[in-house]
Amino acid sequence: MASTSTSTSVKPAARSTGRAVVRLGLLGLVAIGIMGAALELAFERHWQSPVQLIPWVALALLGFALVLLALRDTPRAVTVVRVVALAVLLASAYGVFMHVSVNHGAGAADPTWDTLSPLTQWWYALTKSVGQAPPLAPGMLAQSALLLSLATLTSKTDRP
Repeated sequence: MASTSTSTSVKPAARSTGRAVVRLGLLGLVAIGIMGAALELAFERHWQSPVQLIPWVALALLGFALVLLALRDTPRAVTVVRVVALAVLLASAYGVFMHVSVNHGAGAADPTWDTLSPLTQWWYALTKSVGQAPPLAPGMLAQSALLLSLATLTSKTDRP
């Protein structure tokens, strides 16, 4: 009896094309994330203090890394892109922390604030039930940094 295979084999050229499409998609999502975050920061006039300039620097770094990865796919360029992505992830975490802290501080204006448990106070600060700072907005930076990191895993020089 002849055996038949139920699995389909993917030709190396198709696999390579698929990787290229995934890579372009990831790079496109990073570009959209950078533009969206920049617009959000501009709409919020997020440049009133030196600390508010941190996400602008992070966006500039992401933009640099995006162009670098799109144009150069050397091991050194990939390393630089990954280091930049890590730095942006750290800046994003700092942004979330700062936004939650600012919201927590704003809670003191509420006369009932001291009657709440610390856990409830921090929950309200995280969920923006108190304060004006959007805690998840810095997450846009983290998302773009992670997508850029994923793009480094599927490089132009991958061989099937």
